[in-house]
Amino acid sequence: MAAKKKGRTIVTLEQWVEIRIRDGKTETTLYPSNEVMLERKAKMDPPPNIVYRRLNFVDGVPPEYYWTTNDPRRREFGGHGIQRMAVDTWLETIAEEAQRGTGHVAPCSDLLPRPKERGGCNCPACTFHQRRLEKRSN
Repeated sequence: MAAKKKGRTIVTLEQWVEIRIRDGKTETTLYPSNEVMLERKAKMDPPPNIVYRRLNFVDGVPPEYYWTTNDPRRREFGGHGIQRMAVDTWLETIAEEAQRGTGHVAPCSDLLPRPKERGGCNCPACTFHQRRLEKRSN
């Protein structure tokens, strides 16, 4: 029997982002809040290396979030999206979001593909981000 190859340990911070439209206004709620996430990050040993933000568009995708998709059906009916990023990228992103003051999540500058240690992914988005990382490391 071959020995199991041990990969790097992926330590994550995870956040659920619920986006609703109420009375014609877009509301974004973070579970847990960024402040609680920062507290959790400070206590983690080993420290996290990836932040997952799972976006749930309950009432369709509002204009503030059109950056998440160009698909008209998705914009109409909503669904789920994900932001997967390095912790430093998340810190930059939440600082930018705070500066904007809208209460909404912003696009981040550097999304990551699903880690191979977690099964990887061959969807167009993960493939794009994997190729981008490979070009950067060459």
